[in-house]
Amino acid sequence: MRLSILHETKYRYATPANYTIQYLRLSPQTTVQQTVLNWKLDLPGPAKAFLDGFGNTAHVLVIDKPHSEICIRARGEVEVADELLTLPDVGPQRPEIYTRSTQLTVQDEALMRFAEGFRQQTKNNRAAAVESLMAAVREKVDYRPGVTKVTTPAAQAFARGAGVCQDHAHVFVSCCRQLNIPARYVSGYLAPLDRPATSDGKRQEMASHAWAEAWIEGAGWQGFDVANQVRARGRHVRVAVGLDYLDACPVRGFHRGGSDESLGVEVQVNETMFRETSQTNGTTASDEVQQQQQQQQQQ
Repeated sequence: MRLSILHETKYRYATPANYTIQYLRLSPQTTVQQTVLNWKLDLPGPAKAFLDGFGNTAHVLVIDKPHSEICIRARGEVEVADELLTLPDVGPQRPEIYTRSTQLTVQDEALMRFAEGFRQQTKNNRAAAVESLMAAVREKVDYRPGVTKVTTPAAQAFARGAGVCQDHAHVFVSCCRQLNIPARYVSGYLAPLDRPATSDGKRQEMASHAWAEAWIEGAGWQGFDVANQVRARGRHVRVAVGLDYLDACPVRGFHRGGSDESLGVEVQVNETMFRETSQTNGTTASDEVQQQQQQQQQQ
């Protein structure tokens, strides 16, 4: 499936900010299951590309003059294989690193008890146990925007019984780690057919999406979209991974000065039916970053 993606983030300030630094993880990489056909970042200034510790293509954007608005736009096309997402490569970090808890994924007593209910099943069939865990987490945590924030820990979302895709991913990842199953947070995009519905049946506006990957011995990293209760596959475009949201979020940074900050985000993901003859020059990675990727793959 070929998907056309546009992701625009706008910051506005009532009075100008003096300095802004933003870390961007907005550039998907070509893998065994997705091919980046073309990709471009439209930024208000030059950005330095690098590979972060999790192997994500990242950029750092610095604006050191007065500004009242920042517009960050990512756009391009990605072709995704219509099959269950499985990545056999370990990646730059060993799977064991993804058993570490973070402030957003640490378990409380209730979450530990819930996860332990799957302990025996993991001994019999780990892959089946993880899929059962996905369904159980989604049953416990309703899809309901507005009740959590991006900084809400998994245990709090689980206790509230509601949240959005990043909460589903955090709870699932937390449970996997309790069971000593390496699991990581994934940010990316989802074609609109599989957008989750709230309890009143309404579909949500498009936004960047989040799911999780669990390491299954003998198979590799497998994707689990808990919010939609499906295995990640041809409508999912992977962009970044990490221990939790803070490692993989599309835009993260801070500013000095500037009052009454407002944020607007627009995401469009559409299936395209044909391949254009000309491709947009992308800025997903510089030659230096591409060389780093090749070196990591050889290690």
